[in-house]
Amino acid sequence: MASSDESVEAATGDRRHPAYELHRSCERDTNVTNMTGDTFGSISDGEKDEGDYALTPDLAERLVKRTEMRVAQVVASSAYVQRNCTLYQLPRFERDDFVLGDLIAFGGFSNVYDIDHFKVDSELTEEPESATQKYVVKHLNPKLAYNPKKLVVGAKDLVMEAHFLSALNHENIIQLRAWSAAGIAGFSAAGRADGFFLILDRLEITLAKKISHWREEEKQRKTLVKGRNSEKNKLLTERLQTAIDIASAVTYLHGRRILFRDLKPANVGFSPDGVLKIFDFGLAVEIPHHDDPETTFKLAGNTGTSRYMAVEVIRKEPYNLKADVFSYSILLWEIMALTKPYDGLLGHQVKESVSIFGERPSVPRSWPVAIRRLLRRGWSESISNRPDMQEVLTTLQKVHDSCSKPGGKFF
Repeated sequence: MASSDESVEAATGDRRHPAYELHRSCERDTNVTNMTGDTFGSISDGEKDEGDYALTPDLAERLVKRTEMRVAQVVASSAYVQRNCTLYQLPRFERDDFVLGDLIAFGGFSNVYDIDHFKVDSELTEEPESATQKYVVKHLNPKLAYNPKKLVVGAKDLVMEAHFLSALNHENIIQLRAWSAAGIAGFSAAGRADGFFLILDRLEITLAKKISHWREEEKQRKTLVKGRNSEKNKLLTERLQTAIDIASAVTYLHGRRILFRDLKPANVGFSPDGVLKIFDFGLAVEIPHHDDPETTFKLAGNTGTSRYMAVEVIRKEPYNLKADVFSYSILLWEIMALTKPYDGLLGHQVKESVSIFGERPSVPRSWPVAIRRLLRRGWSESISNRPDMQEVLTTLQKVHDSCSKPGGKFF
């Protein structure tokens, strides 16, 4: 897991953010469960029992001070976040104000639990939709008490995620609802890594799980008699709309100079009413405005997930917003192909294949020309050859409209 505070200068400069060296080696490329309960394997009773992972008073105090310093540095270089952050206007809760439910996601850095119910009345619980709306709490994995380096990285990323989410307002981006009353000081007040927490809307299913469902539907569709093109088009337009919604969210982020850096199916979910939401902003970074949109910046390499990582990020070269375009293109291919990209390869093998041998997923000739061209441009090794996300969004909307018309065909 790499962090979002490593640089705010163009690649022609020579200054790196003080946290660059700390974070660049902590790549976020582990298989974990996601925040909707789509687990990679079962959760044993032993994994649910976090035990007592108390921080020593000295470690807790140092964690608070270091996190405050690093967050202040990142926010100082993030003009949009500074102007639009509403974090301190959101409801705040003590840990004893709610009862935890099941552990629904866990990983090397954070755990996510259902909130069974709140024990206090608040702005959040009094909202009209509160009777049906479900929430989750996200906090650091308490076991990080035994890994101070990851603890520092995770703490800064989680606090910055709160700042980013509070500054964003888009239908397809998860909403931050509340956070811990003590703020960053919660790490020392509680004496635990989970002393700082976020309260978010609960999502029902991730795109990873949805793709699995689509794959099964596609198998069933192929068993139907010929001539059921209407059913085929329905499934395809649903997938295209999903791709459009993701593109809309990323276009919104890029319009605010925010680079997401970890686009993948496990970071895209769906609300109970079916609205797509991208989540997990732990790697997001705001890059400064520059007159030349092709300007690249010195940011941490090896940041994100290998299977979706841009070639320049793998190589630890300077990059810009178009690193997300590369990742999005791989994700779009997966949505259309219903197959994991580079299936069968391990993370380090994917990196080698992509960055050294120029491998990319195979694009069927039966796909629309517009999408085939979009993919090949989007994952081009040359950053300048890639379209921006607005062009990606416009192209997909045209393909979707054409496919949705009576008699319209995708293939």
